Amino acid sequence: MTAPLYIAYHSVDHSIDYWQKHLSPLVPGIELVHADEARAQEAEVLLTWNPPEGMVAGLKNLKGVVSLAQGVDHVLNGKTFPSHLKFARLIDPYMSEAMAEWVMLTVLEYHRDVPQYRAAERRKDWIRLEPNIAADTTVAIMGLGAIGSVVATTLTKLKFNVIGWSRSEKSLQGVTAFHGDDGFDACLTQADIIVSILPLTTETENIYNSTTFSKMKPGAAFINSGRGKQVVEDDLIAAVDSGHLRGATLDVMRVEPLPTDHGFWDHPKINVWPHVSAQTHGATSGPQIAEAIADIRAGRDPRNSVNIARGY
Repeated sequence: MTAPLYIAYHSVDHSIDYWQKHLSPLVPGIELVHADEARAQEAEVLLTWNPPEGMVAGLKNLKGVVSLAQGVDHVLNGKTFPSHLKFARLIDPYMSEAMAEWVMLTVLEYHRDVPQYRAAERRKDWIRLEPNIAADTTVAIMGLGAIGSVVATTLTKLKFNVIGWSRSEKSLQGVTAFHGDDGFDACLTQADIIVSILPLTTETENIYNSTTFSKMKPGAAFINSGRGKQVVEDDLIAAVDSGHLRGATLDVMRVEPLPTDHGFWDHPKINVWPHVSAQTHGATSGPQIAEAIADIRAGRDPRNSVNIARGY
């Protein structure tokens, strides 16, 4: 009888049975075991999204880790990650497409004045606002990586004037791309709608603060589907309350789930989503995870390797 292939697992997003179901047809003999079980010490690979401190270093037989998300900050930040381990993240086309759908939904809500019409509906007030023209509306995508580039090019198909920012120079058809510190400010000052899809790094933590919000165009809307720790929440509330920003839509928070007494919940101009803009799906990401497991066990660098020093 062939011995099982133990793969350690730790995540709060899906059950271990969920991933066992999706990976069993792809990885012969695979048996997922919880990372705190004794059998996990035999595992060469850990599948995880948010391991507690000490878990990765404590699995002595590990050769590598596969993040069950496109972002990797929950695996790395503030935690011990042995330098000899290989580290892969997901770059799933489904997640990019799902994020593009969510961004289109939220951008169109502002573009088509949904908040004003819903408020008028509650007042039973039959109003008609002057329509906005997509070509006259500038949408900035902050973060033109694997997901952000798909989001930006998707928005161009709706005829918006799309600009974007990345740390290094990028070129995307139909998108005016900026980079570097000066480019970041240029995007903020020009955009009617700012969409952040940045990874969380030491450079991006608290990047959206009172100074940043003050640089945004008066009346702009702010959308964040990057990471909650990038936003100084009290500064955002102040920017919206003052009227400098017309509103915000947030899919990520500093603390998740968002505490029931948090000021975002009841704010009339801040929309809260429960971190669902681009969820990992086993059917679409399973083949990529299976490939990463095979690469790590064979000592190869997985296709979507993470630069640990850079944080993505």
